[in-house]
Amino acid sequence: MLASSQWMACGQPELPGRSNILLITIDTLRADHLSSYGHYRQTSPILDGLAQGGVRFEFPIVQWPKTGPSFASIFTSTYPKDNGIVRKIGTRLPDQFLMLAELLKSQGYATRAVVANGAVASEFNFNQGFDTYLESWKLTPPEDGLDPTGAEMINQLVTTVMESHPPDQPFFLWVHYLDPHSPYEAPTPWTDKFVDDEFTDPTVKVDIDYAHPRRQMTGIGREQILAGREDLDFYISRYDSEIAYVDSKVGELLTFLQDRGLMQDTLTVITSDHGESLGEHQYFFDHGRFSFQSCLRVPLIFHHPGVLKPRVDTSPVELLQLAPTLLEAAGVELEAGQWMQGKSLWPRLLGTDTASAPGYAFSEAGYAVKPLWQRAVTDGRFKLIYAQDWGEQRWIAGKRKPFALFDLENDPGESNNLIDQGREDERRLQTALHKLWSQPPFQVLVDEGTDEGGHEEMDEETRRQLKALGYIQ
Repeated sequence: MLASSQWMACGQPELPGRSNILLITIDTLRADHLSSYGHYRQTSPILDGLAQGGVRFEFPIVQWPKTGPSFASIFTSTYPKDNGIVRKIGTRLPDQFLMLAELLKSQGYATRAVVANGAVASEFNFNQGFDTYLESWKLTPPEDGLDPTGAEMINQLVTTVMESHPPDQPFFLWVHYLDPHSPYEAPTPWTDKFVDDEFTDPTVKVDIDYAHPRRQMTGIGREQILAGREDLDFYISRYDSEIAYVDSKVGELLTFLQDRGLMQDTLTVITSDHGESLGEHQYFFDHGRFSFQSCLRVPLIFHHPGVLKPRVDTSPVELLQLAPTLLEAAGVELEAGQWMQGKSLWPRLLGTDTASAPGYAFSEAGYAVKPLWQRAVTDGRFKLIYAQDWGEQRWIAGKRKPFALFDLENDPGESNNLIDQGREDERRLQTALHKLWSQPPFQVLVDEGTDEGGHEEMDEETRRQLKALGYIQ
């Protein structure tokens, strides 16, 4: 494992040219369960080391809290309302999109990806622009019985991809770990690392519906029970154990790349596609249904020794800003630092222009059909959610009203709806949300008569994996 001192070098604030790019994404990782983001458990020493030696964004927001829509937004730098990738698994990203990997490949980069989640399968076009795209669930599991989608398997595949990489060619390597997606079953000895520790309260129970296999609202179904337990903190500790496991594997990955001399001039980025609801708002062990911070707020850490000075950026940031940031790291000149709908983060990363931080971050979520899904906006302090579907309104606003306003500083759990109190913050955020949604579509790529793009026939292994994850029935 790399010593933390190897990650903590810093230098003068200047934009690097043609850096290697290592993008590590960890599925279902909410920010507030990392130690560096204030979690009460020590879940993430490796990621904390990267954060300590780099730039940590305090309030990153995904544009849709579901894997496919989130990565569609990240790699095209467009909002879901404009790219049409929303709600469900199995929507193919339209070929007309220019993807981040395509642009980097055109700049002479070797583009490699190792991914563990069928929601970003090649049949859905997420491999567009990659020279190598390994989908772990489609490969024959090794003889030693490793989980084909587990972090150890992912690291083995990265080894096969990068072991012979020529050191003189810049690379873009995307590694997507599936841990800590439910079910929360990290391998031994990590499985019960935090179970029944001093932070556990066994008195809070999860309602179990034995008549149904799966459930997310107000409780869980019989197939979701782990170890016969019904106490909520058991499941939360299992989730944290998954984070600790994948954190250790990130350390092993960094050590491997360091030993091969591949961390020289490399920008490392850590983030996630979405968070996870751990019983907040009676929503259990799932994501995508609501616009609450538990599912929207993810970590975002940049580490580049000799380039980035350690700092924390406390302004809102959208993950669709990631692609233009990586393009500038590759030496691509962007007009006004803009690509598609995203603004590069480099002025904020270097600390040279904190005024470039946007005033708002926008998201979408929900299972209602177009155009009734939820819309949300936050300025970092206050959060406004707009839900047109009555079935969603009652969970969000606590009453049959389309808007809910929360003070995230004083009410991080979003339990006290401040709407209709005549607050200036309410009017200001409503205006910002209306301004974004009243703009003409950035790029019309799907039939206006549908709420989604086209569908692609799934590989059978992909279908099995997505069914096991609870994405499809």
